[in-house]
Amino acid sequence: MKNLSSVISIVLVVAVGYLFIREFSGGSQGYTPSESGVQVAYINSDSLIPNYELHKELKEKLEGQAKVFEADLANKSRVFQENVANLQNQAENLTPSQLQQAQMELQQIQQRLQMEADGKTRELATEERKLDSIIMLDLESVLDEIRTEKNIDFIFSYSRGSSLLSVSEALDLTEEALNRLNKNHVAKKEEEATSEEE
Repeated sequence: MKNLSSVISIVLVVAVGYLFIREFSGGSQGYTPSESGVQVAYINSDSLIPNYELHKELKEKLEGQAKVFEADLANKSRVFQENVANLQNQAENLTPSQLQQAQMELQQIQQRLQMEADGKTRELATEERKLDSIIMLDLESVLDEIRTEKNIDFIFSYSRGSSLLSVSEALDLTEEALNRLNKNHVAKKEEEATSEEE
């Protein structure tokens, strides 16, 4: 989920850059900073994302899928290795054409296993991107609410190694954003449970 931190940082840096360019290029028709100047705040994505309950649930689900895949692949690889060992043991009793046929069959099995592993890896990566997208949409929604309520002009993402090198804890919205995310998640789960009972 390190990708999510990077995505958040990139999105926020691009958005800030766009707004500053628009502001200073004379094209800022609809933007007016608050009377006390530009109001900024930040979230610490390193602590927010791992503590978001939906993130924990989705990560656990994805890890479960990965474990099932790894166990299945390990079992198929073990069977393949047993077949290779059996062929080696029986090689002296086979004709050259039988040996060649058996080797070709094993090679095809190995290729299918590799293709299956590659496909499953791509599938898990796609699933992870979908989960990251869900998290980002929730986060953007909550941050937009907070930004509007508090009349904040910009909310940055801060994490170790990000482009923000130092921040004031007074501007930290991480806990508030996390509380709202988790509250919204609980409410959504309760709503889904209620609709399933009906």
